[in-house]
Amino acid sequence: MRAPLRMTLRDSEYVSPRTSRAIAGVLLLAGVVAAVGGVAYAVNGATQAPASVTVPITIEADEGAPSRPVPVTVDGVVTPDGARFQAADGGLQLVTTDRAVDRWTGFLARGDAALIGLGFGACALLLVPVVNAVAAGDPFRRSNAARIGWSGAIVGVVGMVAPMLPNLAAIRVMSLFDAPGADNPIAVVLGLDLAPIGIAALIFVVAEAFRRGTQISADTAGLV
Repeated sequence: MRAPLRMTLRDSEYVSPRTSRAIAGVLLLAGVVAAVGGVAYAVNGATQAPASVTVPITIEADEGAPSRPVPVTVDGVVTPDGARFQAADGGLQLVTTDRAVDRWTGFLARGDAALIGLGFGACALLLVPVVNAVAAGDPFRRSNAARIGWSGAIVGVVGMVAPMLPNLAAIRVMSLFDAPGADNPIAVVLGLDLAPIGIAALIFVVAEAFRRGTQISADTAGLV
């Protein structure tokens, strides 16, 4: 009983060609929307400067080491002139209406959305032909491995760089204010997230599997 079941699972079709082509169409549309929407959102941030620019900040702990926002009361926080604090899902934000903030800073404050949107769009353009090749019954087409590999590289680079752009904008904003005092615990933290590297590594493994599959397919062509 187990053998027929195993054969059925092994020979079953997970995704039909029609579904694969539909997935390719949705992926392409989503990529275009993400790329255009991300860039438009960042450009909108640039057009709002110097009227209003929002950047992420954090509060230093008593030991002086920056930490993520937690529900505590911190004394000695001085709000710079022309700015205010606001709470956000990702932590604390500083909203400034200082006229000295330029449009480039406004773009950087939303630059993560632009970079992520462009990265997603690029990955979509790379992977749509791969999905179409699978739908056509040719998953090991020669260019597929390279397309998957480039997608992994984009995921790794964008995943690390994009979160840093709003923090770079925060540094530019803080540099415009007069020093509020040495004891003011406002800080800007530049962190490096290594999770995208792990995701990119997994994508590279898939790319290598496709590369070897392409090689085996080429070596066995004409033998059957």
